[in-house]
Amino acid sequence: MVRAKHAFLVLLIVQFSGVESLVSRQPLSLRSTRLMSVPLNSHALSGVTDAHRALKLRGGDEAQQESAPTIDTTKWAPSASSELHDNLNIVILTALGLSSIWALCVGEKFFGNLLTWIGFVYIGLDSLWLLVQPSIVKSPNMILGHHIATLLVLLDPLLQPSHSVYTSACLLVEVNTVLLLLRRKLSYSPLVEVPFLITWVALRNLWYPFLLAYFALCALPATLAPVYPALFIEGRRRLEGPAPLPMLLPSMLAWAGVCLFQLLWTQQLFATHPWFARRPAAAAADS
Repeated sequence: MVRAKHAFLVLLIVQFSGVESLVSRQPLSLRSTRLMSVPLNSHALSGVTDAHRALKLRGGDEAQQESAPTIDTTKWAPSASSELHDNLNIVILTALGLSSIWALCVGEKFFGNLLTWIGFVYIGLDSLWLLVQPSIVKSPNMILGHHIATLLVLLDPLLQPSHSVYTSACLLVEVNTVLLLLRRKLSYSPLVEVPFLITWVALRNLWYPFLLAYFALCALPATLAPVYPALFIEGRRRLEGPAPLPMLLPSMLAWAGVCLFQLLWTQQLFATHPWFARRPAAAAADS
């Protein structure tokens, strides 16, 4: 009769320990229960110990599988090709940005036409590079979309050389793009980060929308001239002559798309920037 009671208690202990160990994943020896105070013979104790050891090993294996670290293989990482791409862009874009400033200051139309062709060829070749080797940038599809829109914008001054001033006005942003590339190479030093942020807001968030308003007037002069300030009308005549040609509508619409890209990138920049977002600096630098 005593052995039957002991056997019944052993079954209760095994059942209780099995369910509890699956829930709490803690060793049985760390949990207090009154059932453990029941005296057991050596055979019953060895049976409980073996059962508990098996459950403990099984629970440990499951926990180890659950906590195993995973590697994100889809995360972009720099490579030798991306470094080459960045270095070439720093050189070419520096030349384009400074040339744009000089062309706007001097007002030389021949140089503006040359700058239009250089910019068109450069963006076309860079687009081909992205198609062949998209891993050189973090977001190839977005960059390609921006390149296509820019090519459509440059199509207008290519077909209408009197609009070459548009090219110089648009390529001013390359000054900021150079700082964008340099900040990565200089570990986001404040010496680069401060002018980068200032030129980002000034060129991408203020200058680009201003150009969109001006290009809308250039594309639809008969419709918008009556509602635009006289300063816009007079400024356009000084830049393009007394009888300026209308801007191609697809080029103007493409510029609107370029401005939308700037809004998206601005949101991404300030949402992850350690100076403005509530995120650790290391996490923002990786984004």
